[in-house]
This record gives sequence, C-alpha cells and structure tokens, in this order.
Amino acid sequence: MDIEKLLKALDNEDNSKLLNLTNKKLKEMKFEILKELDLTRNELVEYMTKLKDYQYIDEINEIRYGRFIRWIPLKDPENIHLATGGVVCEIKVLDTGVSIICKNFAKRHYHLVFDECLIFQKLTDQEQVLLSALDHLDSTNEHT
Repeated sequence: MDIEKLLKALDNEDNSKLLNLTNKKLKEMKFEILKELDLTRNELVEYMTKLKDYQYIDEINEIRYGRFIRWIPLKDPENIHLATGGVVCEIKVLDTGVSIICKNFAKRHYHLVFDECLIFQKLTDQEQVLLSALDHLDSTNEHT
C-alpha cells in the first residue's frame, strides 16, 4: 500500500464519513438497498457488479460536485433500471425537492430528483485507498 496516498486520504476531511466503514460494509449496504427492489437474482448480481466501486448515498450532503454518480429511478416500479450516470454539475434545493443536474460524457445534461432515485457515487482513489487500509485493520482485529 502506498503510504503517501493513505496519508493524503486521511488528511482529506471529505473522507471522514468512511472511517467507520469497510468495503464489506459498503457492499452489504448496497445489497440491502437493492434487495428491496425485488430484482431477479441475475439483475441483483449485475447491479452489484456494476456498482462495485460505488457508495450508496442516502443523504444529499454526501453528494460532491464533479463526482460521477449512477442512479436507479424509482418513479415507475415497472421500469427499474440502473442509469448510465453522469458527473454532478449542480445541486438545487427547490420547493419540489432537491434537484441534481448531471452531465454525461456526451455532454448531455440530466436532471434527477434526489427523493425519486437511489443514488450511488463512485469512490475516489483516495477513498479506495482508505477503505483498503480499513479493510486490513478490520481483518487484523478479527484475528485478535
């Protein structure tokens, strides 16, 4: 493990929310959320694979500008799907709820309402380094 990267990750205050988590816990959280959608076993496995390097976001203050997110629209229960995703450009608090504006790689803009979607944010390299260290500490604690 690169100690420099780990030290930078620890210095970044945005990463403080991860200090009580591990990759295993993040995976369990995603699994529990996706399980509620009544997906087939194959769909569940497919979504878990596609969301491997993502964290489920349940509070708007966890979303960061410039970060890549994917979402599952919940408005139409007959059409549950994982959106390709986009980079967060803007977050607006409106009378109708919190609106998130994203841009995809084709520079097309998307608008989604926070309360009408399950949102997953891609983990940064720093977050992944920190989680690897926390995984190691967790496995060490299990053996003592």
